[in-house]
Amino acid sequence: MEIAPWEPATLADAGSLAALFRRVEAAAPVGLEQHADDVTTRLAALGPDLGSGARVGRDDDGDVAAYGEVAEMGEVDDVLRIRLANVVRPDTANDVRAELYQWLLGQAEQVRQARGSAQAAVLGTRCAENDRVGRELLARHGFELVRHERDLVLALPESLPTEVLPPGLVSSPVDERYEELARLAHNEAYADSPSAIRPDQRTWPAHAIAHPRFLPDLSCLVLVEADGAENPVAGFLFALADDDTEKPTAVLHCLGSRVPWRRRGLATAMITHALRRARSAGFQQVRLRVSDTNPAALALYRKLGFVGSGRGYAVLMRRLGPDSS
Repeated sequence: MEIAPWEPATLADAGSLAALFRRVEAAAPVGLEQHADDVTTRLAALGPDLGSGARVGRDDDGDVAAYGEVAEMGEVDDVLRIRLANVVRPDTANDVRAELYQWLLGQAEQVRQARGSAQAAVLGTRCAENDRVGRELLARHGFELVRHERDLVLALPESLPTEVLPPGLVSSPVDERYEELARLAHNEAYADSPSAIRPDQRTWPAHAIAHPRFLPDLSCLVLVEADGAENPVAGFLFALADDDTEKPTAVLHCLGSRVPWRRRGLATAMITHALRRARSAGFQQVRLRVSDTNPAALALYRKLGFVGSGRGYAVLMRRLGPDSS
């Protein structure tokens, strides 16, 4: 199937994009949002100049059949991170996907140049495990596999242990008093992950407490009890409701600990807290996503009973800029 001329994406496309994403996820999952409110949040995060970073292609009936997105993800070690999304309906011709990647690479280069010709950048994109054509296309454009994201699920047991935190730390609900401190803790915790989202003050609320399916009762912060801490937030867990499954499901959307507090049992305590609250709230299962480059976290989740759901995907990257040859 061919598509009509490309158009800049707008917030009004959220419903049509959600329908496209659902169809793509059913065939070749890459973790796309499948609800219009989530897609609206995704588009809004691109900022006021949405149309320059995202575009849609429609079929003869006017339905959205393809979507491309170039999104800045912040800098790590003076390297600009740029996320690319190439989403096409399964019945769309392969040359449409190839054309879209040419546009994505051109837009990414414009973003890099706008930061200065000496700015180095790394491009990241997702590809479903079963998408052979997509993987070959990415390889032709210079992308290399860097990791697999594993989607794990746990059927909640009838009984769960009580969470235990190390001395000097306490669990706290997520609320506005700690909003900025939680954001700083989040970005510090994910500073060593080159593809992680590190929200600014504008985009942070939608990533956490203002997300349309945020579950405050399952979410928590771990705080340092001692006075004088520059940032008392040692760890955080944000949970969301997942409406894309037949069973009532909660998602451990964002989980982390700041470096000084790692390997002290914070993650186990926060996950146990979430599992107990999820069981009390009537959820039947819990999902999370973890990179295979984080073997310690993967081992912890396996120990807690999480198993693969079959909906993982590959992450591929390539360099862009002065040192990319």
